[in-house]
Order: sequence, then C-alpha cells, then structure tokens
Amino acid sequence: MTPARPAPGLLTPLVAVVGTAVGVLVLFAAQRALAPVLVGGPGAVCTAPDCVLGVGVWLIVGAVVAPCVSLIAGAVFRHPDRPVRRGLFIALWCVLAYLVESIVLWILA
Repeated sequence: MTPARPAPGLLTPLVAVVGTAVGVLVLFAAQRALAPVLVGGPGAVCTAPDCVLGVGVWLIVGAVVAPCVSLIAGAVFRHPDRPVRRGLFIALWCVLAYLVESIVLWILA
C-alpha cells in the first residue's frame, strides 16, 4: 500500500497560513517587547497612551487579517508542482506586509 499524500491544492493554503501565523506571532512578540522603547521616539506625533493603544489595536487587526489574506492567496495562487514553495512565498509576502504596517504604525505613534 502506498502512503497517502496530501492534496497539492490544499497544501499551498495550509503552508501559507501556518507560515504567516508563525511570522506574525514572532513580529508581534518582538514589538510587544520593544514597545516601551518605541513609544515617544524622535518625531513621534503623539506620546499619549491612547496612541499606543491604537497602535496595539491595529497590530492585532493586522495579525488577524494577514493569515486570512494568505489563506485566500494560497487558494487562488496554488501551484500543482511546488505547493510548499508557493505557500512559503505567499507567507513571506504577507509577513512583509505586516512588517511594513508595523513600521508605519510605530513611526506615526
């Protein structure tokens, strides 16, 4: 009997979601640890605690949206020959988008 292989159509979205979730969680944890240093830096528009709360809320929203986008992109852009590679590529772009969002939010805070 041959071992069962996962369907390539399902492997791309699965790898994309898991990769994005891991990357976003690592970035979120790093930002949470660096938050006291990042608050009120040079050129900060707002140094009030309300601004930091707003950054935190938007980071959480981005952390929820990024895996959802990677799931949709993984389903749309699946590759029958290299599903893991395509899923990792999608995850990389979603994590980079989350990183850009984070940088913009911390610059504005």
